[in-house]
Formats: sequence, structure tokens, C-alpha cells
Amino acid sequence: MGYETIDPRDFLNGEAFTEKRFLARTGENDWSAYFDKQILVRGCESVIVPPWAYMLIALRLAPHAKTIRFGNEHDNIVIYRKSRDSKPETITGNKYE
Repeated sequence: MGYETIDPRDFLNGEAFTEKRFLARTGENDWSAYFDKQILVRGCESVIVPPWAYMLIALRLAPHAKTIRFGNEHDNIVIYRKSRDSKPETITGNKYE
């Protein structure tokens, strides 16, 4: 089964986590590109990423993705699964800025 992969390191400033940069980059991302797809959010081994950052990624993906998993390709858990009768929603603004 193929997943679209999101790596939290893609939203970082080089090899260091900075909250301001992370919030800006996740706010600018086009999450609708993941509509009705199965998403795998990879864990970061080399960079320390706070748990709330993974929750923010899941929050941004939930209105669009079919499923969201956390882990790697061989060992992951489902953290979100769209119900069959749900309709797409839009999250506007970034209240985290």
C-alpha cells in the first residue's frame, strides 16, 4: 500500500527546530494537495520535534486526507481515518501565529 509521505523536517529551519519557522511553513503549505490520500507522517530520528508539531500537521491534514498514519513504512499506527459520510472542510487562518 502506497502512502504520500510527510517528513516534519521539511518544515524546519535547517537541522534545528524553531517554533516560529515551523508555524510559518505549515501555515503556507497547500494541504489540499493531500485530498483523499493516505498520508504517512514520518517520525524524526535526527531532529528533536515536539509532540505538538505532529498534532499540528495532523490537524492541517485531517480535512483533506483519507487516512493519516504516524511512523515509518513498515511500522506505523493510524491516527486519523475519514468517516465515509464526512465532507471536506476548510481550515482558514492560522490561530497559532
